Amino acid sequence: MLETQFLLVNAHFALNLLAALVSFAVAWLYFDAWLGRKDFREGSKCFGMFLLSLSFLVHSTAIEQSILEYPILGPETINLLTAVFRISGYLVLIFGQIADPLQPLPEYRLKKLKKTTTIALFSIGAISPIQLIPFIFPLLAIVAGFLYLRRATVGLEHHLKPISWSLFALGFSELIGLAALFRNTDNVTLANLVAPFGLLWLIEHAMLVLAMFILGKWIWGYLIKRLETQLFMIFTTSTLAIFLLTAIFFTSVSLANLRRGLLENLKINVDVLQYTIDSKKAETLSDAQMIAQNPEVLSAVIDKNRKALAEVTVSILLAKKQAFLVVVSETGEVLVRADDPEKVGGSLSDDPLIKKALVGEEATGVVTKEGVMAPEVSVRAVTPLRSDGENIGAVLVGTTIDNAFVDGLKAATALDASVYGDNVRSATTFIAPDGKSRWVGIKEETDKIKKQVLNEGEAYAGSVKILNIAYLAAFTPLKNVDNNPVGMLFVGRPEVTTIQAAGNLIEQTFLVTVILLIFSIFPAYFISKYLVDQIKA
Repeated sequence: MLETQFLLVNAHFALNLLAALVSFAVAWLYFDAWLGRKDFREGSKCFGMFLLSLSFLVHSTAIEQSILEYPILGPETINLLTAVFRISGYLVLIFGQIADPLQPLPEYRLKKLKKTTTIALFSIGAISPIQLIPFIFPLLAIVAGFLYLRRATVGLEHHLKPISWSLFALGFSELIGLAALFRNTDNVTLANLVAPFGLLWLIEHAMLVLAMFILGKWIWGYLIKRLETQLFMIFTTSTLAIFLLTAIFFTSVSLANLRRGLLENLKINVDVLQYTIDSKKAETLSDAQMIAQNPEVLSAVIDKNRKALAEVTVSILLAKKQAFLVVVSETGEVLVRADDPEKVGGSLSDDPLIKKALVGEEATGVVTKEGVMAPEVSVRAVTPLRSDGENIGAVLVGTTIDNAFVDGLKAATALDASVYGDNVRSATTFIAPDGKSRWVGIKEETDKIKKQVLNEGEAYAGSVKILNIAYLAAFTPLKNVDNNPVGMLFVGRPEVTTIQAAGNLIEQTFLVTVILLIFSIFPAYFISKYLVDQIKA
């Protein structure tokens, strides 16, 4: 996802620079013709193509706003400059074609043309001028293409037909580009179709490639016949290629470094989350130790006085704000459940934590159990109850890792976080569309993550799809008392924010490249002129 967007951003930049170069080459050809005749009609065509070249040059620096949060020039400025140059270029070309009279066809071709030519008229309904502005680009491109086609068919200048085809393709590209006007739609299918880097975006740029290929092939046939112009274009193209490769290399390295830095930051944050879990373990163990040393608890356990034990432990549970508190006898029989005093009996002798306490060890660990919607993940601590140096039971205290736990991390870091029981999401910052419920109970099925985190007990950092959105993420295992993975902690951020963070750097690189490219035209011209003069001498 990230690499694809980055490549498409650079493809947009490179393609528009290529279009600028091809348009400039056509302008240069017209300029060459103007030098011989000094005719304003040739000059207008030269100026029109030059303005189109400038429009492509400006538009190359436009970066889709979905990946650019704080633009330097702003979309309004770039769009305004592009519109001024593009519309002016088309209008000047149209004026040049209208002002330049056709070279008449021979009589026999004229009669044949009259038999096969028809003219279709259509009208446009009442549309305000503001609504028409986005449609000016394709309309003017098609009109200019039609005038070139007319000159190549009704007139004698058949060699101009490729220009008309390229303008038609360019007009179609401009027409497809109007899809951007519908990006705020509520229709999901349409929104995906017109989205940046979506299907219509790709078709728009593919048509631009076709237009420039037709025009480039046509202009090359003329440029190779003049040594000075040929050298000039070779130098300009080489300079463009060098600047383009430098820009792409620099932005790719910068993006890779930024991505690496963000992953390191995510690793740190998931470690912070793990440290918070460890702190919870220490806090829970401290509470268990305090309860185990309470004389009232010890007395009630020795006397097997469940009522007195319940009264003491319930008040302690409320004071410590823990999720549950269980006291068991030396055989693991449950004496009291402070979180549910009415529930009596049962045994926890098979519980791994209780087993350690009954042999005189303190222990902590993460425990997961099945829930109604999602597994319940809790931090638990156990300590033995001792009287006169002998074990008379154990105290088990636990706290649940819920949504409030991960919300705290998001409030501090703006990162999304989740807790998993095994590979099932138990608590998360991801809010459902209703604005209240959470996206819990969803499995993480990425094989690499399950293998590395849940099977091998190692941390993972990289790309992952969360709710069909690409994320940069870090996972770390949650381990039980036996140090086996029983769940995961997740911290992540949408992958698109990486290229958003690099957006200004990419934009700066593109702007500097365009400025340097403009200034490189002058030395390229003088060098080519000097070489030709030396050859002639």
